[in-house]
Amino acid sequence: MSPAQRSGSEGYVQIIHTEGAPSHTGPVPQAVEAGGWIYVSALFGADPATHAIPVEARDEAEQVFANLVAILAAAGADLTDVVRVGIVMRALQRDRPVFNQVWAERFGEHRPARSAIEASDFGRKGENARFMIEVVAFRG
Repeated sequence: MSPAQRSGSEGYVQIIHTEGAPSHTGPVPQAVEAGGWIYVSALFGADPATHAIPVEARDEAEQVFANLVAILAAAGADLTDVVRVGIVMRALQRDRPVFNQVWAERFGEHRPARSAIEASDFGRKGENARFMIEVVAFRG
């Protein structure tokens, strides 16, 4: 991790990066940490090495969580530190049940705040990801 100066007197933003999760193209970090708060950028269920999206919705949801766990671990956190998750789904009514199953398996009794919306176009061109999440965690 390398620090980047934040504007003002608030301190530093740490860039979080791991090879265990897919990287973004362009100037977007996987996540940043400031003052114990971790903000995970748009995250997909893509394979970290190939960027391939799994064919099955459940496999894709499981990969989203695997990628999230890898990023959180790189920041010294885990799923129990997650405070909020914003979810975008390509077909909300079709894919929400399988996503919810994986959510319940991964989070267990932990219940972060959450929202979910449907959008027809997001992610890298041609990947056709079903899910994208943005996460806020706190490592106090």
